[in-house]
Amino acid sequence: MRVSIIGINGLVGSELAKLIQNNENWEIYPIGSNDSIDFDKLRSQDIVFLCVDNEVSAYIAPKIYADTFVIDNSSFFRLDPDVNLVVPELDNQYLSKIKPDKKVIANPNCSTIQLVIPLKPILDNYGIEEVYVTTYQSVSGAGKKALEEFKYQIKNNDFTAKNLPYPIAYNLFPVIGSFDDSNLENIICTEEKKIILESNKILNSNFKVFPFTVRVPVIRAHSQVVYVKTTQDFNYNKLIDELIEFGDSTKALKVWLNNSNLPVPYNVSNTNEVHIARIRKLENNLLGFWSVSDNLLRGAAYNAYIIAKQIIANFYKNKV
Repeated sequence: MRVSIIGINGLVGSELAKLIQNNENWEIYPIGSNDSIDFDKLRSQDIVFLCVDNEVSAYIAPKIYADTFVIDNSSFFRLDPDVNLVVPELDNQYLSKIKPDKKVIANPNCSTIQLVIPLKPILDNYGIEEVYVTTYQSVSGAGKKALEEFKYQIKNNDFTAKNLPYPIAYNLFPVIGSFDDSNLENIICTEEKKIILESNKILNSNFKVFPFTVRVPVIRAHSQVVYVKTTQDFNYNKLIDELIEFGDSTKALKVWLNNSNLPVPYNVSNTNEVHIARIRKLENNLLGFWSVSDNLLRGAAYNAYIIAKQIIANFYKNKV
């Protein structure tokens, strides 16, 4: 198998390269931020991973997606009606819906992936009316330069903010991305908008999502507090069993039941599941839980890697 990783020097690109090198015998054609693009060579690849920003994805993908599969980690294609937005463990039909002249699969936002995985069994068994989620997102989610700035601030006691809107060392701030001022009664930032729009596209649903996103001084792994209003009431013990069963069958979810040992960024980093704990029935039809997930793996590189594995198994059987 021949795959290309564009943006291999970034945080997600480097994680993806490690995943492939540790698990597969694929030939990697790496492209860094300062490398020139050979579009003919890209078209000859079996899969191209785009671990770049929207502008670069918009420039590269249309030139190659008729000839090779493109897995895009930016947000450029996520809401395109012709492009599948995929968490592969939640949708076993997306491969049949890939358009032959536009072979793009969009990797969802990292916080969206973390949210929809535990929501899936709840939605399937009880329906969902509303979801309230507050995210506590690590600095690595803002990219390599932001992470370097965070480490520099701690080491040097210099709290100048260059790549983030505020100092992040020993601090936090309630905005990720930029604000949309079009609705003064409900000003949301771009990260919150992604969670709202992407969740329902992935789950093929129409429940209301109310997110609040916060950047916190953590190197890696995002955390969330989630409240779910279900359509039907649920039995707590039965719901726990259903969540565990879903996790066992998909390997995408891990349920922690011992409150003396909780998932936190420190012990969840470098894992591939979404970890949930403190699962509580607050009242009829109302559930609350704590969630932690490695944003670079489960929220990005690992999700793209699983998509690639499924593409290879279905479209390149002669090479497996």
